[in-house]
Amino acid sequence: SFIIAPDTLLDDWPVSNIAALQVADLQPLLDLKPDVLLLGSGAAQAFAPAAVQAACLSQGIGIECMANAAAARTYTVLASEGRRVAAGFVLKSASA
Repeated sequence: SFIIAPDTLLDDWPVSNIAALQVADLQPLLDLKPDVLLLGSGAAQAFAPAAVQAACLSQGIGIECMANAAAARTYTVLASEGRRVAAGFVLKSASA
């Protein structure tokens, strides 16, 4: 799994299941200070736990969970618009 932002690539994000994501797992993403955070859940769409979503929203950061293909397309559009976007991509199946 990895994290990407327009000026950053972290290729060793230790997350393998978005459903098991903890707030602490978000810290590398939050450190990038995005306006929008995308979470690619793998091959299928899955959602982060409510506590993870609340941690973003409480800091004024929008969060969207989607399958990796959709997250990649969305990331590309937002980054090309100059938006402060960061994305975390889970490379294993959403149910792994």
